[in-house]
Amino acid sequence: MTTVKKSLVYSLADTYLQVAIQLGSSMILARLLTPNEIGVFSVGAAVLAIAHMLRDFGVGSYIIQEKNLTKDRLKAAFGITMLAAWSIALGLYLSRHVIADFYREPALVQIMAWMSLNFVIIPFSSPVLALFKREMKFHLLMYIGLISTIASAGTSIYLAYQGHGFMSLVWGSLVNILTTALTATALRPKDSFVLPSLKGSKHVFSFSGKSSLTNVLGQVGYNVAELVIGKSLGFSNVAIYSKAQTIVSMFSQQFMGSIRNVYYPVIAQQNRENKPLGPAFLNATVYVTSIAFPFYGFLALYADEIILLMFGDQWLASSDIIRILALGGVIYSVWSFAPNTLYALNKPGSVLKAELLIQSFRVIIIIPAASISLNVLALAQVATYVIGFIIYLFILSPLIRLRFWQFLFQSTILGCLIAIVSLTVPLYIKQSLAPVVDNSFLLLALAGTAFALSWLAAMFLTKHPIRKELINLIFLRKATT
Repeated sequence: MTTVKKSLVYSLADTYLQVAIQLGSSMILARLLTPNEIGVFSVGAAVLAIAHMLRDFGVGSYIIQEKNLTKDRLKAAFGITMLAAWSIALGLYLSRHVIADFYREPALVQIMAWMSLNFVIIPFSSPVLALFKREMKFHLLMYIGLISTIASAGTSIYLAYQGHGFMSLVWGSLVNILTTALTATALRPKDSFVLPSLKGSKHVFSFSGKSSLTNVLGQVGYNVAELVIGKSLGFSNVAIYSKAQTIVSMFSQQFMGSIRNVYYPVIAQQNRENKPLGPAFLNATVYVTSIAFPFYGFLALYADEIILLMFGDQWLASSDIIRILALGGVIYSVWSFAPNTLYALNKPGSVLKAELLIQSFRVIIIIPAASISLNVLALAQVATYVIGFIIYLFILSPLIRLRFWQFLFQSTILGCLIAIVSLTVPLYIKQSLAPVVDNSFLLLALAGTAFALSWLAAMFLTKHPIRKELINLIFLRKATT
């Protein structure tokens, strides 16, 4: 098996083992904590998530793509990460009362105070994790991620059971960051031990500064909905929207994120070797849309049953939001690799401009939408993904010699065909059996099995490239290069 395929296997295994643990813990915590307790933490976590984008000041992306990564540049990267993260920690701690007053929720003072400690710890792990990605050591990243996730989930569940409310989630988050730092330090290569320095930081900052601002804009856009809902519609509605977003992001943030983790160092290496990037971008998109389109279709079709199984009937209000956000996920899957491709081309400024336009549109449209209803807000998110697609493809197409309409057709036609084949039987089951079968788990299991088998059949009927890898996996053959 090639290095790329091994890395992809480890990255996917890491992602979905973590997702399984997080979903399991989320299902338990949803029954131990109230929607208001989860909602209060979700608002604090949304504020922290925006700050997290500044934690290494774009140094991780810099380390992965830098052509000449000397020890001095690694020292500068570590120094910038430490300066940025510790400054954020201080800023969050000092602003905790302002944030709590804004939301009129005193509990946020305690949440922000403790979670600001995350940023004190982060500099000791984030440069190391970026080095592992650059060197394609995704097996080490998997070990680190799983150990940290298990420790975090166990801590949160135990403390929630003991009656510590939202603080159980806060302590779980701290345990995750601390465990990550300890395991990354234990596994890091000996020659990567460096002391922080700001010498040569100008070179690092020329890339990382733009990357960091881009990450902030993206995270603001991702979390602005929860921040606005918390102010206008209340914390219970934050929790309802958050649950819907959590389920939809299982693919957009988890599955696709694990692929992007491998795609970025691979495409960056291809650029360093002066290879054309257009074919790799198209192939990666074809692979993803062939999985994303049917997945989001099934998610929309069985949103009620998934919510009932995972979180219980008190969260059924999330179902309609899931159906709308699933459409946004379909659109996003077509351009999800565009930012990483631009980074690989050493075009962080182009990504920054794109995100500035996209997130400005998102904020402008979401603020009034949130005052109407959660469903209207979700539709505003879908509109933002359409704008993102247009902007990114307009910027990227001339750089990697893509024809817009040709790319759109080639990247989506197989996904559409596979989605139609995959969803035909689940749709029939939904229409014919749902009215007479009261057991949501049984219905979901039957439909899920039919969906999986139909998807496999569709891969072979359409002669999709993935079918070769499926044959290799089923018969344990040596993978093709």
